[in-house]
Amino acid sequence: MTWIGVDVGTTNLKVCRVPGTPGPGVVVRSVRTPDDAVELQDAVRRLVGELAGGEQVQGIGISGMAETGVPLDRELQPLTKLITWRDQPGVAEAEQLRAEIGAEELYARTGLRRSPKLPVVTWRWLGAQRARTRLWAGAPDLVLAALTGTYAMHLTHAQRLGVLDLRTKQWDPDLLAYGGLDRLPPVVEPMTVAATTPDGIPVVLCGHDHLVGAWAAGVREPGQVADSLGTAEAVITPSRAPVLDDVLRREGISTGWYVDGRYGCAISGNGAAGGLVEQRLVALDRDYTWLNAVLDEVDAPSERFIAPYPQGRQAPAPDPTSTYDVLRSVDDPAEEMRALVDALSFHARWMAEEQTRLLGIEWRSTVAFGGPVRLGGWMRRKAQASGGREFAVLDGEATAAEGAALMAAEVVTGSAAKPLPARQIEVCPQVAEAWDGAFWHRFHKVVSRTT
Repeated sequence: MTWIGVDVGTTNLKVCRVPGTPGPGVVVRSVRTPDDAVELQDAVRRLVGELAGGEQVQGIGISGMAETGVPLDRELQPLTKLITWRDQPGVAEAEQLRAEIGAEELYARTGLRRSPKLPVVTWRWLGAQRARTRLWAGAPDLVLAALTGTYAMHLTHAQRLGVLDLRTKQWDPDLLAYGGLDRLPPVVEPMTVAATTPDGIPVVLCGHDHLVGAWAAGVREPGQVADSLGTAEAVITPSRAPVLDDVLRREGISTGWYVDGRYGCAISGNGAAGGLVEQRLVALDRDYTWLNAVLDEVDAPSERFIAPYPQGRQAPAPDPTSTYDVLRSVDDPAEEMRALVDALSFHARWMAEEQTRLLGIEWRSTVAFGGPVRLGGWMRRKAQASGGREFAVLDGEATAAEGAALMAAEVVTGSAAKPLPARQIEVCPQVAEAWDGAFWHRFHKVVSRTT
């Protein structure tokens, strides 16, 4: 049996073929994600066709970035390029949302913090531009339509629009009225077939790519934490149900339903992760081979303190203050990069510490995935910084796409899909003790007082 997984990422569109079970034999194709909706749909059809290669495909799973989509006209043709979560055209409209609905009330209904990246804010902006929108389609919805001709939306993408009431899983009439747009694809429940291709192949909408990656990594119960690493970083903690306590909002934490629909989850984001490391390497005229070598020694954390927030901190304790100059000159580049990576590792721990504490969950283990896991030195330092908890990494290049294929297999066959194989990183108790002290006394004690 052959399964196909699709992941529409911010940077790359990835499609993979999985031969029945994860492991050897997985084939991945990747191209830059087109910013044109029609080009995106054409690319998906082409890549899926190439990977199918005449084999009997049993099912297709789709994952993708959230808060990204396009307004479609009466003929379902795009009115604009893809409007991504990074574009944020509705800054003024986000302030209007705060004035009309209120930040606390928005969170109490949707589990989201007010932000210009919310599509409901974009819709308000589009209305001011007199865009004649018939339907708003998210990036994964476009993929589904390309393969089946049907528009639909996964619950975890619907909940990132800014108009879904998490308690009822229904559209909120006040928020729809604010956005001025209620023409949305129907929401499908998780772990169900959304539509079929003309050839009768079942297609499953799998959900938000960060969450699909976490599910594929085996993070499927409260107590497990997923660390999704890339240009930015997201820490994901399953919970028994979505928690709409306002203290989470004040700490910069979003909440919602988990990708399988059985649990809730909390998500913290850090915009400065792999992208910040790459910027510093460019500024220091160094490469990743050099970086991996200087990170390899993990007996003790760097003695140098860094607050790694070049554009402020999203969570915990949101603070817009910039505390790191990406271009600053240093006398010792090696120690600078060790200190920076340690600070990023400590910040990821801080996000997980706060999420699990506020949710009343015992944090037992972490699985990390994404591009930076290829840097073994960084991962060993993250493992030591994790407070003595189990720490593992996934080495695959397309976790969300593989996860989408596995989820499609579980939905179609009814048999539980095994997680992708993770590689455990040994944590030395004596060494971890030194890192634990550095986290609480050198990092946390300082940054937690910056608000």
